Amino acid sequence: MKSKSVCFLLFFISLFGFMGCTEGYSGGKVKVVDLKCRGLVNPEGVDEAVLSWRIESEENNVTQSAWEIEIASSRKDLEKGNNIWSSGKRESEQQVNVRPDVAILEKGSLYWWRLRIWDGKGQVTSWSEPASFSLGLNTSDWKAKWITSVWKQGGPMPYFRKEFNTEKTGTQLQRAVVYFCGLGCGDLYLNGRLVDKKRILDPAQTNYEQYALYSTFDITSGLVKGENCLGVMLGEGWYGQDKVWGDWAKYGDPLFRLQMEITYEDGSKETIVSDESWQWIPGPVLKGNIYAGEVYDATKEIKDWSKAGILADNWNEAVLAESNIPIDLYPQLIEPIRLKNEIKAVKKWKDPSGNWVFDFGVNIAGVPQIKVKQPKGTHLKMRMGELLREDGSVEYNTTGVFATGVVQTDEYICAGNGQEVWNPRFTYHGYRYLELSGMVTEPELDWIKTILVHTDVNKRGEFECSDQQINKLHELAIRTMLSNTHGLPTDCPHRERCGWLGDAHAVAPFENYNFDLNNFWMKYMKDISSTSSVFEKNTLHQKLFNTIFYFADKAPGIPYMIAPGKRLCGVASPDWGTAVVQLPWYTYLYFGNEEPLRTYYHEMKQWVEHVEHLSVNDTLPTRHIVPYGLGDWCPPEGNNTIDCPVPLSSTAFHYLDASIMAKTAAILGNDDDAEYFNDLKNKIAAAFVAEFYDKENKTFGSQTADAMALDFGLVPAGDERAVSDAIARNMKEKYNNFMHTGIFGLGRIGQALSRFGNGKAAWDMFTKTGENSFAYMWTDADATSLWEVLPINKKSKEVCLTGSSLNHPMQGSYDTWFYEDIAGIRPDISGPGFKVIRFEPTMTSFLDWAKASIDTSYGKTESEWSQENDRLIWKITLPPNTLGIVALPDNKKIDVNKRVFDKDDYPLIENRGDVSFYRFPSGIYRIEIYQEK
Repeated sequence: MKSKSVCFLLFFISLFGFMGCTEGYSGGKVKVVDLKCRGLVNPEGVDEAVLSWRIESEENNVTQSAWEIEIASSRKDLEKGNNIWSSGKRESEQQVNVRPDVAILEKGSLYWWRLRIWDGKGQVTSWSEPASFSLGLNTSDWKAKWITSVWKQGGPMPYFRKEFNTEKTGTQLQRAVVYFCGLGCGDLYLNGRLVDKKRILDPAQTNYEQYALYSTFDITSGLVKGENCLGVMLGEGWYGQDKVWGDWAKYGDPLFRLQMEITYEDGSKETIVSDESWQWIPGPVLKGNIYAGEVYDATKEIKDWSKAGILADNWNEAVLAESNIPIDLYPQLIEPIRLKNEIKAVKKWKDPSGNWVFDFGVNIAGVPQIKVKQPKGTHLKMRMGELLREDGSVEYNTTGVFATGVVQTDEYICAGNGQEVWNPRFTYHGYRYLELSGMVTEPELDWIKTILVHTDVNKRGEFECSDQQINKLHELAIRTMLSNTHGLPTDCPHRERCGWLGDAHAVAPFENYNFDLNNFWMKYMKDISSTSSVFEKNTLHQKLFNTIFYFADKAPGIPYMIAPGKRLCGVASPDWGTAVVQLPWYTYLYFGNEEPLRTYYHEMKQWVEHVEHLSVNDTLPTRHIVPYGLGDWCPPEGNNTIDCPVPLSSTAFHYLDASIMAKTAAILGNDDDAEYFNDLKNKIAAAFVAEFYDKENKTFGSQTADAMALDFGLVPAGDERAVSDAIARNMKEKYNNFMHTGIFGLGRIGQALSRFGNGKAAWDMFTKTGENSFAYMWTDADATSLWEVLPINKKSKEVCLTGSSLNHPMQGSYDTWFYEDIAGIRPDISGPGFKVIRFEPTMTSFLDWAKASIDTSYGKTESEWSQENDRLIWKITLPPNTLGIVALPDNKKIDVNKRVFDKDDYPLIENRGDVSFYRFPSGIYRIEIYQEK
């Protein structure tokens, strides 16, 4: 099979064949740095060795022509050249997702690796600094048993403990690794201390009836010679909760599986496992519901419970778990959920009921941390919400009480032995305000802090510009996104906390600019696939608006609206289920990872065929028009004001999916499929234009419709500017010079304006103030996060405050435009994962300056421009082994690195109007653009 389509291959050859007259690499220092395995630094317990690295150089035009990797069983052996595997020199420019063809790696063993590369001129670098990895256990490698306690309805969570001895005659302990899965979530202790104090709610949620994730810990440094003790505390998490949605949401009572592998210096090994020899006793966590909150009684703590040598005669033997056990266990490759930044309260006051209210200034996802000194038995209660009532008390309506039946509440019963510091570990909440009651003295402002809680994803994008309103919108998008990143992309951090597929594909592009989410999306795509794997007879399907349904059989592979979990809300509508196709593609485009295209190809193909079947078998007169969907969800003033017809948006997504499938089939060498999907997308396009395009007025009828058509390439050739004009005209004539889009249009309207000659309309929309503006959200609605319905005017504010969430990241998709069009930086499909980077700012006439950077797999790429003395000063950075496609005007003078721009040095790739696109090799460039006087 071919690995790339012919057109992609030829384009790559033309790109990387260039070694023009720019400042070339001449043997200067080149280093290999930032070695990673599975995208992680020195990871423990990965599923396979997938390696990547970066190249560091101050020279321009640095490429990689070959690499060599060595793997050894210790750092010392690696440095001495005693390798268990060496690749030899491999001719390849690839430096991301390299899979060494080594078959001798053992599970659990620690391996060290290094590499060197050859540049484009054949010069070899020094060996890199060593890095390490270990492989985790497969399902068949587990010797440990699933164990639990004797559960009583409403009873406390247990402590578990196990003592063991590491002393062995004639040898010393070399390494000890623990593989641990606690369901719903578990904390691991060693010798009286948490192994990872910041990690909570671990592992991430999955479809537990099929599989769960486990975490791997190197605990060598925490062991002592002789007697040691392991301890475990469990919470319900998403596995054991039945307080919200009903009993059907529960999988079973909390349980865990643990396996510790000890290696001694003489090569011998010992395994400690979870089994009936473990002991348990009721602990201080009286309740721990992921939605409702945690109740902790510090008077019931047992001192030194996870230390060796305590008297444990009254402890009970662990019980073998016999039901509701995951079939498989897989390594958790995504970063864990962690306690992150702390936020102090900005003010407090007493409400009419005598409770104290703390305001933390911003709406977030997190947990409270108390620091108090109160008498023994003092029962503190903390209730959290997003809003205040007129009397200054906390309002809980927007956190979904009407749906969940619970108010987010944490309770702490003081031990009374001096100053006590506590935060819940088996729940999290969405809130800005906290109501405190139960204390015997007036609280101080510093009694309570908030600790942010989210998956510890790595920040990779930075954006800033000269307009503070745009910066504020960027800040809100990031805060809201992190508030909804908890092992999966959730819709809100309080009531549902579900992974809706429509929300996921809406946010993926903007989130991918800001965070390294490759492993995160890989995990979520597995969630979608496993959720969809079942057959259901005559089950509920979404038809229209999430209010009209029909019943039919569901084939394995067709997704539900939500993944993972038991709350599914029906078989996916065409505009939500499109995530099955979009997410693998975005992971490929933004991270250069081909794995999801290969893994989910069948499901992607099946989805497009499923939607095509819907279009052909409906009663609509035009074939290929998709009749079903929820539509352009949550525009200003609510779903009753959606003005983009459902068949239009759903058909547009069908076209997008067919287009992605045509490209994916070509990449994977499936030529027959590529031909089929190319033909299908052309038929969909023809039907779309025939059904929806107003040829006389050059519009598809609404802002979202026109924006989607421009983004997907559905506008008849030559009419692009006119359709963009129609958006600007619609804004002016119908919506007070402002946008009226839901989540499908909001992430596309900026591009649809600024890329087709309407930058002024985009600028006016994003910087408008007063009624019908983004600024209204914080000036009049006091929003510090993005609401489910954006409060851009009085009516929209009222609609959202009737019960919608005030923390919904699906509305943050506009942030993509900030990176792509204000700063002017985006990936190009000819080199996915920012191997080829497109630089094309479209808003330089409207701001004084802007800058963005993205820490890609190849290194940091940057675009920074400013207006200085009638000149545009533009600095761009391309990491080694990448190329840039740079947009430059034809009608102005250009200097590059203080030299007059010579077109012979930078090959022309394409021309569009009065802008030409040139190929730049890696390096740092200062470009000056000015009008000759």
